[in-house]
Amino acid sequence: MIKNLLDKLFGKKEVRREGREFGASGTVTVYDVAYPLDNWSSSGFAITGYDGPLLRGDHITINFCLKLDGGTLEFDCKSIIVRIEPDKETLAGVFVEMNPETRILIANYFDS
Repeated sequence: MIKNLLDKLFGKKEVRREGREFGASGTVTVYDVAYPLDNWSSSGFAITGYDGPLLRGDHITINFCLKLDGGTLEFDCKSIIVRIEPDKETLAGVFVEMNPETRILIANYFDS
């Protein structure tokens, strides 16, 4: 995971090691603004509608909220920005610091 994170941060070719879930209903809140979730995986997220000042490599705190049939998966965590596409108004980040119980919930979600 560390090698993958460093590759993303320093511009090397990206090789995705896990599937992403598209079409999920949720938001990621960045600096008190909630953006629609485009896709997510157990290691990160992508949002749409972003046109702010963040740059690749920035460390931020986010609130992640995913609507599920049986409720909501919501948590706060630290994230590193790995991709920004201003022309598409997209931003992607990886989860880097989170509660261990949350990490287990996410792993269980993708294992089911």
